[in-house]
Amino acid sequence: MSKVSPHIDLGTGYVQISRLPFDQAIKIREFIPQSSILSFNTSEGFIADVLEYSQYEYWFDFHHESYEADFSI
Repeated sequence: MSKVSPHIDLGTGYVQISRLPFDQAIKIREFIPQSSILSFNTSEGFIADVLEYSQYEYWFDFHHESYEADFSI
């Protein structure tokens, strides 16, 4: 599964967890503490379940890849 690109609003990069590929959304919710999940207003309106892109990138690079390796044959 590929790394998603960040949404950028007011100079902040973020990903909305509910818009991630299904397997990533499930796995990242298990890994990330609830206190790291944000909600805020953007130029598009109010959005919930947001994660800073740097946190998503860290998770993807160091944890998501290890999940993928567990299922390979």
